[in-house]
Amino acid sequence: QSGQVMLGKYTQQFEEALAERSGASHCVVVGSGSDALMYGLQAAGENSVCVPAQSFIATPNSCLRANIDITWCDVDVKGCIDWHSVTHNSVWVGLFGNDCKPDTSVKIYEDGAQHFGLPLRGVFASYSFDPTKSLPNFGNGGAVVTNDADLADGVRQLRRHGVVDTHVGGNSTMSERDCAECLIKLDFFDTWTQRRRCIAEYYIQQLSDYVEIVTDPKGMVSKFVIATDCKNELRNHFALSGIQTKENYAKPLAEMPQATQNCERFLSIPCDSYTTDKEASMVVESLKMFFEPSPFKT
Repeated sequence: QSGQVMLGKYTQQFEEALAERSGASHCVVVGSGSDALMYGLQAAGENSVCVPAQSFIATPNSCLRANIDITWCDVDVKGCIDWHSVTHNSVWVGLFGNDCKPDTSVKIYEDGAQHFGLPLRGVFASYSFDPTKSLPNFGNGGAVVTNDADLADGVRQLRRHGVVDTHVGGNSTMSERDCAECLIKLDFFDTWTQRRRCIAEYYIQQLSDYVEIVTDPKGMVSKFVIATDCKNELRNHFALSGIQTKENYAKPLAEMPQATQNCERFLSIPCDSYTTDKEASMVVESLKMFFEPSPFKT
């Protein structure tokens, strides 16, 4: 009705709502989570970061697109960054929605694609709103939240091609329609999160005697991940039962001991805000059928 298809009132309202939810002073909406991380790092003036070896390829790609050098660091048994292996300013990835509280004095930049909903802890957090995320847009989208006014202003300029002699930006926005959609979905976000946490608690209660639990139900539970030495066999067993599973992730981004071991053992099982009690029960019964009568079999 307004004729304003980008950067109008719904974009502004969405930015204000995201900033408030994250406990931040500023928010800038951009075209994707990858752009959000890239522009945030550029606006921060960063030139070198530590990146965890277990993450999606978008994490290092965003750094490389920003012309930033990468030093790899390892993760822990939950896939969270191993702060003891961090040597300088770092990109923190809240893998699977787990809350990995920073334990370091270096600057933290959050790749928050999987942990939207947690309070801001770093210099900035970058979010993704693609259809697989906890706040899903039927398209793509991302945002940067920060308490640094200058950094936020830098991201605003970069999303509209940047500033001459500073950084080369791009054309990276969400449409007014997409921002309006996500504003409505924000009203349901807490309900959806609570549903995923309830399923996670049920899985933990039922499955802890059979597999190791990776996902923390107190986090955002973007995925429910288990660890087992017979991942491939279990995955094939689930497939025969008509149950879809995912590998997160098949290989580490760099050869690091714990990241490599995690990738060999991690498997995500169905856990969504739309997963029914019956479906969750089917997952549990199928897994128990595989392991009985030998829990933790190898």
